[in-house]
Amino acid sequence: MQWTLRQEEVMREQCYRGAEAVRDAIERECGVRHTIRAVEAHASRIHVSLKVLDECSECHAVGVRINRQSGMCPRCTEAAHVAEEEAFHDLLKAEAEGCEEGPELEALRRRYAQLRQQNSRLCRKNGLAPKRKRDI
Repeated sequence: MQWTLRQEEVMREQCYRGAEAVRDAIERECGVRHTIRAVEAHASRIHVSLKVLDECSECHAVGVRINRQSGMCPRCTEAAHVAEEEAFHDLLKAEAEGCEEGPELEALRRRYAQLRQQNSRLCRKNGLAPKRKRDI
C-alpha cells in the first residue's frame, strides 16, 4: 500500500506521541489502517522520530522538561506559582485593610468619639467623676 502525502503529514504532526498514536491518527484522518511496524518502518524511511515526548498540559509545548507535581513546563509552573501568590497577597491585603482601614473602622471611630463626648458632657453636667478618675 502506498503512503500518501497526507498520511506523511499526519505522521510528522503526531510523531512526538509515538507509533501507536500515529497509526490511530492516520486511521482517523485518512481512513487507512497500517500496522505499528509499517508506521515505524516508513517513519525511518522519511527520517521522522517516533520518540514519545512530554507535552505541557497548559501551553502544549512539546519536548520540554515537565514538572512531575504540576504536569507543566517550568514557565507555566512559575506562572501558576505567581498567580497563586498574587491571590494570597490580595487575600492578606483585604484582611489587613479590614482591620486597619476602611469604612467600618471609620464608623467605629466616629461612634467611639461620639460616645466619649456624650459621656464627658454627662459627667460635667451632673458633677460625676470622669472615666480616668474611676476604677474601670
